[in-house]
Parts: sequence; structure tokens; C-alpha cells
Amino acid sequence: MLAILLIEMTWYKRDKTPERAVLRQRYYRPVRIENGVELQGTGVFYKQCFYRQDGDRIVSGEEVFWQWEQSRRADNKGSPFMGRDEREERRAGSGQKAIRKERGAFLNMEKLKIPCVSVSEEAEEGYRIRWYDYGCGMPRRRGGNEEFCNKGSELAGKPNTLNETAFILREGEAGMLRYNYRYTSFEGQWYRCYHVYAVNAIHLTQDVFLRNYDYEYNQMAHLF
Repeated sequence: MLAILLIEMTWYKRDKTPERAVLRQRYYRPVRIENGVELQGTGVFYKQCFYRQDGDRIVSGEEVFWQWEQSRRADNKGSPFMGRDEREERRAGSGQKAIRKERGAFLNMEKLKIPCVSVSEEAEEGYRIRWYDYGCGMPRRRGGNEEFCNKGSELAGKPNTLNETAFILREGEAGMLRYNYRYTSFEGQWYRCYHVYAVNAIHLTQDVFLRNYDYEYNQMAHLF
């Protein structure tokens, strides 16, 4: 059974200091699955941890959603949400799904959406983990495209796009991927780093991600 932990960290240029980088490093480590999470299911077990740095504070994805919910209620003068606004209803539903994924849940492989990472099944209960440049942010990584001639692939026919196998996980093996990007928006310059931990587990336990990793794949660019 494949288990994946995605840790995503976002920060702004004002927080690009050695001291605050040390603070971010504490949150990239694998974590334990919480008590009460269902560990029996089909598909891929997926857990995500989203963090945003604000100075000397690191805010989790669940806290970001809570802040948004409080702001929404304040805008509505404290009245409870009655489901009259379809857009508000969709946003509330998305927030609840995000919180569920932060705790951990089973997903069908085709519903697994991890930036720059694709997963496919191999023979004898193995999994091929690929990394590709998905065209957002800087720098652009260029190179060979393993699926250039695969007509069924999203990247078919796209030359000079880096798309390569990071590793193949056999039963009992684990691998990690680290990669980063720089973005520019009306808010200024900001950064995002991803740590992805993948384990082909014989048995899924709460400590499945707390282990030594057999493979390590890095796409860590210098982000000025």
C-alpha cells in the first residue's frame, strides 16, 4: 500500500533570513498520523501539511481555514452560514476537505494531485514516482521528457521539459522528494518549498512516515 505525506511551506521575501529559515526547517520533518484516523482502506493513503510563515510564526493550513471562517462570519455580521451563496458553500466544502486531508484519508490514484509529482503502479506491487516541471513559478527546470512519445500523457510532445523517474518503490521501500519555486504576484515575491514522503508500506501504521528513507530526489534551486 502506498502512503504519501506532502509538506508544503510558503513564505514571503521579508522572511528570507537565516534565522527564519531555521524556523522553517523544523516543519519539514515527517509527522505521525493522528489518533483516530482510519488506517484501513483502498487506494493511496494521503496526508498533507500546509504551512505559511508570517515572521516568527508558522501558521498551519487548518488555522488558515479557521481565520478565513472567522473573517467570513464577521463580514456576515456573525450570522450563521445558511447555504444561500453557492460560492460560499463551495469554499466551505473545500476547506473541510482540506482539513480531512491534513488528518489523512484514502484517495483513488487518479484523484491524487501533488504539484510536480505523478504516481503510477508498477509490476509486483511497486510504484513509479516521477517528478516534472509543471510550468508555474521560477526557475523553469528543463531536460529530458520520459513521456515525450506517450500519447496518453499530459506531457506528450513537449520537448525540453524535465520529466523523469525519481525512484521506483518496491514493497517495504520509501523515498522522499524535495523541490522549490519562486513566485511573483501583486503581493510581491514569495517562495514555496515541498517535501514529499512516499512509503510502499506492507502494513499502514500511525508511524509509517517515521523511518529511514531508501531514496532521496532533490530539485532545490537557489531562490534569490
